[in-house]
Amino acid sequence: MKILYDHQMFSIQKYGGITRYFCELIKNLPSEHQFNLSLIFSDNHYIQENREIFKKMNFLPDKNFKGKHFIKEKLYFINQIYSRYCISSNNFDLFHPTYYDNYFLKSLKRPYILTVHDLILIKFKDNFFKYNRIRSQMEIAIKNANRIISVSENTKKDLVEIFNLNPEIIDVIYHGFNKRSNNKSQTNKIIDNFGRYILFVGNRSLYKNFKTFTESVSKLLKREKGVKLVCVGTPFTNEEKVLLSNLRIANQTIALNVDNSTLNDLYSNALVFVYPSLYEGFGMPILEAYANNCPVCLSNTSCFPEIAQNAGIFFDPNDHESILSAIEKVIYDNDCSKEIVIAGQNRLASFSWEKAAKETISSYNKAI
Repeated sequence: MKILYDHQMFSIQKYGGITRYFCELIKNLPSEHQFNLSLIFSDNHYIQENREIFKKMNFLPDKNFKGKHFIKEKLYFINQIYSRYCISSNNFDLFHPTYYDNYFLKSLKRPYILTVHDLILIKFKDNFFKYNRIRSQMEIAIKNANRIISVSENTKKDLVEIFNLNPEIIDVIYHGFNKRSNNKSQTNKIIDNFGRYILFVGNRSLYKNFKTFTESVSKLLKREKGVKLVCVGTPFTNEEKVLLSNLRIANQTIALNVDNSTLNDLYSNALVFVYPSLYEGFGMPILEAYANNCPVCLSNTSCFPEIAQNAGIFFDPNDHESILSAIEKVIYDNDCSKEIVIAGQNRLASFSWEKAAKETISSYNKAI
């Protein structure tokens, strides 16, 4: 089978769950299947990390500079032209776009399959600029697809309810996880200086529930002056700095942007990883924590009970006392923490990129 993947998210994301998903999927395709990626230019981290597979160009420096956004827009346009050319060539059996822009519909003559990672765009529409345009693109792409891949049963349920889809055309295929190498990060000395800490990973937009989480954990931090809150992601915004200062925990909070090796070390050394989101499509950090023997506290909403099952302490993400109680249970009960780590290791057996790729090929065959 020949599969064509398009440029969309690889032209947009440097890092991100969607491009990571497609790179892992492509890397794990059975050898009898061929792929093409309709992309000329990309500064995507996962593409550059696997140059021997993808063989794509990147001439943009990592550092930001004036005009970089303008250049990326022009490169997106060039990639889109090349993508149209690849689609019109018709030299493939199935098309798998990487996002919802339906530019391909007029020229596409082959079946296509679409992966839907979550419905955050719709459920938290006030968070998104140009919501109406993206929602329209998303609906057209979803309703014209031959089949849909959903990354969880919860996302499948949302797809059926919101778009009135036939559930029989939706295949639920879980993500895999990346096994960590035995090599320790050289930045471990920095992590050692943190002492005891609680870990938060990801962006901190509205649905991530960061404000409620920090309000909840502030009680513990003020009581335990030796415990810190480490947040992996972008630097704190001015609004977040004011929040942390008002809570009187600013001197116990750290924001870091790190590579995968350092992130693994952060999981490995954390007292607990806390995932307080109101909604997620799958929740990749859950598996990352399991893979690094880190106990997990997480929301009892959306996909979390489905993905974590018994390998975590659940809380109501809207209840300060519920969040705090779950964190304290892990931190102060060593037996509980060990049980969660063991359960997490057992839970990992249900997830692998090899399994995801095999199931995706099965879905491709159904679409064809």
